[in-house]
Amino acid sequence: MATKIWHVLELLEWTTGYFEKHNIPNPRLDAEVLLGHLLKKSRLQLYLHFDMPVFQEDLTVFRELIKKRIARTPISYLTNHKEFMSLDFYVDERVLIPRPETEFIVETILKAKEGPSQRLLEIGTGSGVIATALAVNKAEWEIIATDISNDALAVVEKNRVAHDCAGRITLLHGDLFEPIKALESPRFNWIVSNPPYVMTSERDTLSPEIRDYEPHIALFAGEDGLSVIRRLVAEAPNYLHPEGKLIFEIGDKQAESVKALLEEQPAYQNYRFIKDYAGKDRVVLATVE
Repeated sequence: MATKIWHVLELLEWTTGYFEKHNIPNPRLDAEVLLGHLLKKSRLQLYLHFDMPVFQEDLTVFRELIKKRIARTPISYLTNHKEFMSLDFYVDERVLIPRPETEFIVETILKAKEGPSQRLLEIGTGSGVIATALAVNKAEWEIIATDISNDALAVVEKNRVAHDCAGRITLLHGDLFEPIKALESPRFNWIVSNPPYVMTSERDTLSPEIRDYEPHIALFAGEDGLSVIRRLVAEAPNYLHPEGKLIFEIGDKQAESVKALLEEQPAYQNYRFIKDYAGKDRVVLATVE
């Protein structure tokens, strides 16, 4: 009996139905992204070539991708790609998948009227999307990025090389501010962070894609979700120039708690909250005296 010849459109339709049966959240989109990734075609190109045959060699790989997606492996880990600030980044299970809300941090920094030569420190760089996006847009800035995970720093290395920023981003390994204490000049104009801020008690409320695959060290921050933010707010003034700025992401229900932390620190002369696409306070910008 002849082996069935599958074509792009019918393969997309079958995969969409299979994903729907297994309650995958965005079945059609996921089918398009996975097949496009496999065939090295954009979603538009798939439809321009909807009658193109998909041969057995590719089908074998596609089946494995489908199995992993059914097991709730995130799409970004299956394709090793995630867009951030209109740039393409490599991601895998060693790092948190960048979220659109985090772009507010980069956009806020880029809009600030600052001098041409700024020193910026990113704490907990993860995949390096913030540091790299800033280095692409601010070639004259000195950027240092730290992370407690050597695995994460290996991912950053791939991304800074891919975006020709290897010479503009210094990577340091260690917990929070520990790695910069030995620097000749440990003061910065900007300190930026997307720290872990999920409460450990919220673990079971997270989707399987997040709970079972993304690194817990980048997600959870104690019983109240503030264990890292608390240290960040307390220690950052020691490493900022006068009128230097601390900017970081928070959980959508943490604004009042973070406000209290900032009020406890006399070093901050002012602060404000920046709302995300859902109208939630998501990013904090605080300035020291």
